[in-house]
Amino acid sequence: MQTTRLSSKGQVIIPKAIRLACHLNVGQELDVEITAEGILLKTKPVLPKTSVNDLIGCTGYQGKAKSLEEMAEGIRRGILNDWGKHDSD
Repeated sequence: MQTTRLSSKGQVIIPKAIRLACHLNVGQELDVEITAEGILLKTKPVLPKTSVNDLIGCTGYQGKAKSLEEMAEGIRRGILNDWGKHDSD
């Protein structure tokens, strides 16, 4: 077990051996929880940066490309359907 100390600013230094073993880097975000045994630090997953182009096709849709108007109409119909209304209302 390694020991560290709380600074006057409330900062804790994670020992280098632990940072290396856990692959922690500068700027890594950690979740902090209070548990029955004390304070638990958990790493937040680092997600790769993505762009809209990286996401195109992720829905598995294989049909003809929809226009923005067609997508808006589909959303409108879905909302009306979810709220129990019909086009004739």
